[in-house]
Amino acid sequence: MQNLKVGTPLTLELRKPEVDEVDQYKCKLVDFEGSKIYIDYPVHTKTGRTGFFLDGTQFQASFVGQDESVYWFKTEVMAREKRNIPVIGLFFPGMEELNRVQRRKYVRVDASVDVAVESNTLSFPTITSDISGGGVMLRQSPSNKLEEEEKIGLTLVLPMNTGEIHYVFADGKVIRVIPAKDSQHERVSIEFIDIHEKDRQLIIKYCFEQQMQARVRALK
Repeated sequence: MQNLKVGTPLTLELRKPEVDEVDQYKCKLVDFEGSKIYIDYPVHTKTGRTGFFLDGTQFQASFVGQDESVYWFKTEVMAREKRNIPVIGLFFPGMEELNRVQRRKYVRVDASVDVAVESNTLSFPTITSDISGGGVMLRQSPSNKLEEEEKIGLTLVLPMNTGEIHYVFADGKVIRVIPAKDSQHERVSIEFIDIHEKDRQLIIKYCFEQQMQARVRALK
């Protein structure tokens, strides 16, 4: 378990799709046992309250590995026990099943960027609702449905402050589908899984320009 060991801090995210919110809890890994890991009782990051969960409660768990990358996996409550301390047993899929993601070191900005999406079954244009060097949030219509874990190709059109238009190509994976709410479209969170570094730098530059423009507007 090179990247996961006793004492590793874990973050648990509990989705509440009915209100389009995510509750986040912090805990620590206290033991391994077969296909289970044991954690101390999670504490809500905002309220500071201890969470109590029924068997079968599903989470997305994440942690920072020794290589400074973030790893995440889907899990659920399998047991609650009293050892030296009260613990919760969670399903663990194994290190080979972990999803590695970039650390959130990229600035994410709200921006409507034209993008063409291609999957094995679909090809359609849409726009982003936000963008960063690590991924994008896309709007999708009822007629063009992407599913979680689906891999897609992206072509983004970046209008820079100089007037130049750059076309950026990337492969991405659908991390989360967020249901439509009120006047908002259904949105899809995409992580870049294959992108040339020069294209990523163009996105980072675009985000920086958008940040600067927002600061100028705020001062007016």
